[in-house]
Amino acid sequence: MEAGPTASASTIARTIVTTMMTSGAFVASGANASAPPGRDRAPRRSAKRQIAKPELQLLAPAPQAAQPAPQRHAKNDGRGCLRPAARDLLERIEAQFGPMQIISTCRPGARIAGSGRISKHASGEAIDFNAGRRKGDVVRWLITNHKSGGTMTYAGMSHIHVDVGYHFVALNSGGRR
Repeated sequence: MEAGPTASASTIARTIVTTMMTSGAFVASGANASAPPGRDRAPRRSAKRQIAKPELQLLAPAPQAAQPAPQRHAKNDGRGCLRPAARDLLERIEAQFGPMQIISTCRPGARIAGSGRISKHASGEAIDFNAGRRKGDVVRWLITNHKSGGTMTYAGMSHIHVDVGYHFVALNSGGRR
């Protein structure tokens, strides 16, 4: 029987299973293992015609040695616009503490509030992120290990700002009044 464009789904499924069983691509197991292909002897459950579905196991090659999964980030999480030095800094932080929640990266035309100067965010050289309960540990690590740019926290805000360029540390800067 050939499955054509008007064949029913059950006819197509029967044709595929029969072809696969006779080709030797599968090994049958379970109650119908002794039944020859096409002669399933499963009991009928109702007056409706049912086709017994043999339990099949795919013959697959032995698995390869497990490789660690690469860390994946959402395509639109803002990392793509970062300059290499800023991206490397974020990767170092995440290698030490795990994934961070990105708040802000590149903002074309961004200015520093109160000064009007162009922000490092405008050129892809700054990252604002939340570290959650790890904030204190991350800030201490940055003060010790991040000498090629700035580390800043803000009074009344939970995120950390890091950038590349000249070195500085500003804790609880500014603030909301």
